[in-house]
Amino acid sequence: MPKNEGVKIPYGIIVHMSTIIAVDIGGTQMRAAAYTQDKIKPLKQKKIPTLASEPGGLERLISVIEDVYPKDGSVAAIGLGSPGPLDPHTGYLLAPPNNPEWHNFPLAPRVAEHFGVQTFLDNDANLAGLAEYRFGAGKGHHHLLYITVSTGIGAGVIADDRLLQGYHGLAAELGHVIIDPNGPPCSCGFSGHLEAFSSGPAIVRYVLSQLDAGVTSVLKRDDSLNARVVAEAAQKGDALAIQAYQRAGEYLGIGVASFLHAFDPSIVVFGGGVSQVGSLLFDSFHASLKQRVFHPRYLEGLVITRAELGDDAGLLGARALAEMKADL
Repeated sequence: MPKNEGVKIPYGIIVHMSTIIAVDIGGTQMRAAAYTQDKIKPLKQKKIPTLASEPGGLERLISVIEDVYPKDGSVAAIGLGSPGPLDPHTGYLLAPPNNPEWHNFPLAPRVAEHFGVQTFLDNDANLAGLAEYRFGAGKGHHHLLYITVSTGIGAGVIADDRLLQGYHGLAAELGHVIIDPNGPPCSCGFSGHLEAFSSGPAIVRYVLSQLDAGVTSVLKRDDSLNARVVAEAAQKGDALAIQAYQRAGEYLGIGVASFLHAFDPSIVVFGGGVSQVGSLLFDSFHASLKQRVFHPRYLEGLVITRAELGDDAGLLGARALAEMKADL
């Protein structure tokens, strides 16, 4: 076992060594990678099923870290990325979706105790934003807004070269900003959040509501209906499918206009599967954004672009978190 026997390093203490371990805890997979500070390509990488609904999550996490751990044990820090909500200040998971075993769970402290290495935890969307800032589309920018539009809507904010975490560590939950208090229900149980209008499932729910109202479409109410199927129908000219994406883009523009007012970034980076549909979503987004910023100055010099790092963003963000927090 690649554990530093006899070494007890409390959570958060700084030690300078050569290797950084990064872990991305996804809904279906846990991935771990070992990096040296001078290279973006990992020395070693491993992935296993997350099996979030099954017991033994911590043991699986420790196992996948051990698979990439250097034989000499020279690890400077471990960075963990996970769906929230969580507290990056204490390293506790608060209530991760689909994983009751890890509710109010001291994940980073437990990993730190096992390996004898300082360990840091943050929200996966925050870390994707941090990765794009350090290694991807946001390189050279000091004020970045990252938004992932997928099954949900997540975000990360870099302000003055600092990752915004907030007092409770819960900052930048921008998918749960209220767009319309009388709007549709969000996955979190509240109503009218941005996620309830512009995420993949929100697009599907809108299509279903229109089909139930008798709107004609090539789309059918069955188990195969998802945001990708709606996008394919839109690209073939289906009016309802086009309308569903235009509506999602309009509400996304409403949300991002408010985010510009709050954070005034120089770049907005979009990730996530829904954002890959291009003009189908973004034509209405740009029109909505331009209409709703209260001064055109917010748009001067603003770069709006796609994420560059793809599936590597989670690992690279966890790596960047470890470097940042350990001051490496």
